[in-house]
Amino acid sequence: MRSKKNQMINVIICVCLMLSSSVVLAQEIDHQETTKIGNADLNLITANSVQSGDYWYEDISGGIKITAYIGSGKNIDIPTSLDGITVLEIGNDAFNGNSILTGVNVPRTVTNLGMRSFYNCPNLKSVFLGNGLTTIGNGSFWGAQALKSIIIPSSVTTIGYAAFSNCIGLTKITILGNSVNIGAQVFGTIPNLTIYGSTGSTAESYAYANSRPFVALPPSYVDVYYSTHVQNVGWQTARENGEISGTFGQGLRLEGIKILIDNSEVNAVIQYQTHIQNIGWQAMVSDGALSGTTGQSLRLEGIRIELDGLDGNLYDVYYRVHAQNFGWLDWAKNGADAGTEGMGLRLEGIQIIVVAKNSAAPGATDFPFQSSLN
Repeated sequence: MRSKKNQMINVIICVCLMLSSSVVLAQEIDHQETTKIGNADLNLITANSVQSGDYWYEDISGGIKITAYIGSGKNIDIPTSLDGITVLEIGNDAFNGNSILTGVNVPRTVTNLGMRSFYNCPNLKSVFLGNGLTTIGNGSFWGAQALKSIIIPSSVTTIGYAAFSNCIGLTKITILGNSVNIGAQVFGTIPNLTIYGSTGSTAESYAYANSRPFVALPPSYVDVYYSTHVQNVGWQTARENGEISGTFGQGLRLEGIKILIDNSEVNAVIQYQTHIQNIGWQAMVSDGALSGTTGQSLRLEGIRIELDGLDGNLYDVYYRVHAQNFGWLDWAKNGADAGTEGMGLRLEGIQIIVVAKNSAAPGATDFPFQSSLN
């Protein structure tokens, strides 16, 4: 009798242990599911965090800070606002370890990239920084090994410790500001990096002090930078001063564009508007803002670009587009139409250049625009 009683007790103990183990295992699974979604570490989320779509954010003075991204996008347009509140910062570690991220466009509302904000994103190859950014935090882009070039807008005053360390593919960085506080080990031991900047700038001083090649930007030249959103590709790496952005011969449409100029030495603003499939001409935007669309599969068909500001009349902006069925059209100038209208044809590529007023045009200017409405 005692033996049967002991057997019963042992069975009960075993059942209890199994139930206890199941509870512990369930708790571990729940913990994993609530602390990790995709590439996002949800330990970054606090009781003060709010979710809006693929983003979590927290309130800060004057706006909000993105604390985590839980989406699966490869090319990301960081929004200018969430729930109607302006995005001012990208928080510490917000995109840390995101292995699927290949492109990011930071809007001009963002003033600060927190520490390790895009740390260890190995496939990140296209970064477009808006002309409102002031601080690039410590380790912000550490380990972005696919990144080959980047433009630091003139608004940036601080590049933190090891911000681009271990970006082994980085060969060109253009620092537009004349006085930038550049942290220690900012580029680590990147082997083939050349720094571009203004003569007499802190970028030049840093380059020579650290035995880095330096290329001076022409003092009388206004640099223009632009990035296009391409069908099946997403945002391309920013191009500059007449380089081709987009494609040709591949049948891919342009869907959006962002343009800015180096206005650190001139009082000028670049403005632009696009003609979009099913929409028509959009309102004019400026200095790195998006014109066009993303995620809607709508083609750009035409574009106008012009300069404004006190020094705007000292320069001419030329631009030409590669249009479906036409190829490269001639160069347009200072707000004139380029591309097509009313013909259902996509833009595939673009070149933009800013030159001193009344300089020779970069090429023929007879036929920059074709329209069926004339």
